[in-house]
Amino acid sequence: MPPRRSSRAASTKPPSKPAQAEKPASRKPASKKRAASPERSSSPPPKRSRTKGEEQNIAPRASSKPASKTAAQKSGQTQDKPSRTKLATIPEGSDPKPQAAKKSKAPAVQTKPYFNPLPAPPPKARPGLQLFVWGAGNFGQFGLGPDVLDEFDKPKKHAWAEEQIQKGTFGEEGAGLEAIAGGGMHSLFIDEKGTIWSCGLNDDAALGRVTKDVPDPENPGSFLDIDELTSVPYPLQFLADEKFRAVQVVSGDSICAAVSDQGELRVWGSFRVNEGSLGFSSDLKHQFLPVPILNSQLSHKPGDIEKVSSITAGVNHLLVLTTHGNIYAWGAGEQAQLGRKVLERRKIHGTVPEKISLGLRSRKAKVIGAGSFHSFAVDDAGDIWGWGLNTMGQLGTGWESEDDAQVQLPKKVLGLSKEELGGDTVVEIKRRRASLVYACGRSNAGQLGLPDDDPVFKDRTDPDFFPEPVQVKFPDDDDPVVHIATGTHNNLAITQDGALYCWGQGTQGELGVPDVEVKTPQMIVRREGGSWAAIKVACGGQHTLGLFRKK
Repeated sequence: MPPRRSSRAASTKPPSKPAQAEKPASRKPASKKRAASPERSSSPPPKRSRTKGEEQNIAPRASSKPASKTAAQKSGQTQDKPSRTKLATIPEGSDPKPQAAKKSKAPAVQTKPYFNPLPAPPPKARPGLQLFVWGAGNFGQFGLGPDVLDEFDKPKKHAWAEEQIQKGTFGEEGAGLEAIAGGGMHSLFIDEKGTIWSCGLNDDAALGRVTKDVPDPENPGSFLDIDELTSVPYPLQFLADEKFRAVQVVSGDSICAAVSDQGELRVWGSFRVNEGSLGFSSDLKHQFLPVPILNSQLSHKPGDIEKVSSITAGVNHLLVLTTHGNIYAWGAGEQAQLGRKVLERRKIHGTVPEKISLGLRSRKAKVIGAGSFHSFAVDDAGDIWGWGLNTMGQLGTGWESEDDAQVQLPKKVLGLSKEELGGDTVVEIKRRRASLVYACGRSNAGQLGLPDDDPVFKDRTDPDFFPEPVQVKFPDDDDPVVHIATGTHNNLAITQDGALYCWGQGTQGELGVPDVEVKTPQMIVRREGGSWAAIKVACGGQHTLGLFRKK
């Protein structure tokens, strides 16, 4: 789920231009304003301004220059004060020799079947997946270089990614990208080797690597260009050196997480609240390098080691689903998105992961999902649960009064239980096996994908939102929807045959069409004909990423 949007101006361009960067197009006029929200709608955290001088509490360590611009600089980390956080972060400034002296433990053997499977890389297919981008790129979130910071109102093939596919950077010959995630003003990619790449704004440590005051190996006493390091994708070399084979990556505004094929979790970045920065933990404002989280809280029994099965992110909170069916949540909890009470004067306590119960403690979770400031889960009985912000009815749990504006504890979503769906169960938030798509929440700018004369609007209690799930209809009934991504006001869906649809509102091109508002699903990538098939799509705060395969 995407984070909040920003209208900040682009950073100053450096004099040097990367070889792969395209010529800058002329800047477009200021973006049109969003549809106004009702007064009861909770406001997201305030906007930030980019300041290159903002402290990154990390001292870069010396490293040799990578063989190409696509290789990352290895960087270390020093914290403002000794870490005492319950999240068990790893201080990079410590002496590595004691670590090297420790004997490695024999890997634990899992003998008991997992309730939820370990995450696994997708099957390889050729041609490899090519990256496309559209929307706003004013902070380098496209990764096209410091001279390509424009808006695109339709999918644009990523020249840098295409070049890396040809070079074999992403793996074997023809290897492309496997996964994508859009943050507030940054982007994350996973290639076929399991390496994570990042680009975009790094003020709050969202890139998982150091970009400020990185020494230039070829020019002692000087530093590498920060705009080059942020506007071109670089790998998270710290994780690559750990042999961390990433399978899934998610991002909020500035908080990011990744899970490996072994069910290991790594987290970096920073959480924000309405007043500004909340921090990464009680002892740390920014976590610039990925660190393990949650290990001490998971079950470790002989032959039965609990691991991470999947992850998801809201604007400023994270959800983790384990192999044992447990859900953990942490981050900002002002809108009840953590499923627990977080005191106003103790907001930092929300940065400690805690387990969430779905009704009876015996219920186990199978699927998790997150909106900007709310959360979802599907349990083993097929029931969907929602909690968090509900000012626009976005939880689908109903609306009777202002008391329903926040749902503190998990509550069942209406109309989508296994019995109500005729035996089907939800396998992705807002989608079920029979390819029927459901949506709920704000509806004042086409967000629900329904025409103005749809019968469901006749009896709604509020003209701006619909508090219960309603069906979104697509033109081709015989081409089932297999993947959905939701942005702040925009939505995208991919079908089995590779068609890509959009609907909602997009003032900066994030819909992928020139129109600012699209009431009902509109095709961007065709099912038949055309040169590309859509495989994956992800929404950022003001940009969209797509992985397409050449037909």
